[in-house]
Amino acid sequence: MGVELTSKEKEYLKNVSQELISRKSTKEQIHIIEQQLLEHMEESRLHGIDPFEDLETPAEFVKNYLEINQTQSMAQQKRSISKKQILLGLSSFIIIYLLSQLILSMFLTPSFSPAFKIADFNYNIFYSISDNLWWNTMLIMISLIAAALITSLIVFYLFSRKGRSR
Repeated sequence: MGVELTSKEKEYLKNVSQELISRKSTKEQIHIIEQQLLEHMEESRLHGIDPFEDLETPAEFVKNYLEINQTQSMAQQKRSISKKQILLGLSSFIIIYLLSQLILSMFLTPSFSPAFKIADFNYNIFYSISDNLWWNTMLIMISLIAAALITSLIVFYLFSRKGRSR
């Protein structure tokens, strides 16, 4: 784009850049928008049209541009759940469930007590940490709920951090 800009065009680009900076846009976004504006101005000049005929004020232009791109990026963000994120969520759920089961069986059941000697009880950290069915069910439910809550907090934190970095 080796076209020389008029003072009005330079002023408009400068105002758009300042507006983008005030809205905390990234340098990459600012560069892309400036390139698009330069292309628009060059096309208008080639066709003999005033480039400001269809452009709003810099503030309105930036507001409309960011609204359009924000809705598009939000739609792309919702679709972009990768296998890595699913694997991270699933593995954190399993690890938290197992840790919760281990902690509950150590402190709330006699399973690890040296005096605990029931021959027909088979300890299994996944589903059988107590010899009483109702108590075992209660402890499993506590572990499942704790794992679900903590995993959802971890996933929410990672998604919000990912959203802030964009």
